[in-house]
Amino acid sequence: MGQVRPLAKTDVTDAQLPPAAVRSIDSAHCSLCGAPLSARSLHSHVVSPQSVDPLTVCHTCHRAAIGEGYRPAL
Repeated sequence: MGQVRPLAKTDVTDAQLPPAAVRSIDSAHCSLCGAPLSARSLHSHVVSPQSVDPLTVCHTCHRAAIGEGYRPAL
């Protein structure tokens, strides 16, 4: 096993840290076509017939996936 050493102490407190900038980003993409999904875009969750993990898909891929045997995720 490796050697354990304590971390160096710092004099910075939470009050001295600058405020964090907040911005909205597109963090999700369609699992089937890769299109970016924003909070405003229509997207759904489906489950593959071969897996139990839900996938997030865009509206267009959702319609195609249901036709191919995917089912809506609960």
